[in-house]
Amino acid sequence: MKKLLIITLAFLCVLGMVGCSKQPQQVQGNQLLAEGNVIKIDVSSLPEGYNYSFDGEDAKEIIDYLSNLKLQSNFEEDPNEYTGMTWVIFLEYDNGDGLTVYHFGNMFICAEKGSWYKMTYDEAKRFDTLLDELNN
Repeated sequence: MKKLLIITLAFLCVLGMVGCSKQPQQVQGNQLLAEGNVIKIDVSSLPEGYNYSFDGEDAKEIIDYLSNLKLQSNFEEDPNEYTGMTWVIFLEYDNGDGLTVYHFGNMFICAEKGSWYKMTYDEAKRFDTLLDELNN
């Protein structure tokens, strides 16, 4: 009985050190994307109404940006409580499929019908810079 009590206490101590609470989890941005070859990317904004279209190397740069994001799941903020501009990124694949990614308020991102993830401000702001570079 004493051994069982010691094992249980040790287990609880380990759980306490590791943390059972809602801890942020790191997720790679490539998990937002579908498998396949992207042939075109259309980017628009809400509510401002910017519209851009990219293919070739320019589209690859956007894919690289999205794929290399280090995202957090299980965060405390609620995206529904925030306002801001949303980049709507539509990826067209060579098999005819499409995927929409919402890049919201320089803080959150999600693929259609997926979960929201939190971005660092610096990584999120890089998208604005990338669009400026690709349009010049």
